[in-house]
Amino acid sequence: MKTQFKKNGDTLIVSMDGKLDFETHVPLREDLAKLVRPNNTDSAPKKIIFNFEKLEFVGSSGISSFVQTLKEFNTVAPVKPVYCNVKNEFKRVIKAFDETDLFEFFDNEERAHKGHDQ
Repeated sequence: MKTQFKKNGDTLIVSMDGKLDFETHVPLREDLAKLVRPNNTDSAPKKIIFNFEKLEFVGSSGISSFVQTLKEFNTVAPVKPVYCNVKNEFKRVIKAFDETDLFEFFDNEERAHKGHDQ
């Protein structure tokens, strides 16, 4: 799995591409930790959108670690992230681990951007 960061104005888009497996949560955790380190507040994103369009679900191996990594990021992120293009398999598993409603899902990036404004 590869994680890419793209800044679009005041929005940071985090795209994940490839297969989710047991080893992917460590590099992801490191990548996300870079986002929450103190830096110039002018460059801090006002919106964070995770785009799972190209992320492949390949079974339960590593999914709990993946969801835990996302939950931890949600609690320390400068703004509450939203998620788009999430396949049904991921939604079901994420919702099973999401006892406090941390995750907000949208059909696509455009709707996630608009939904983030509300």
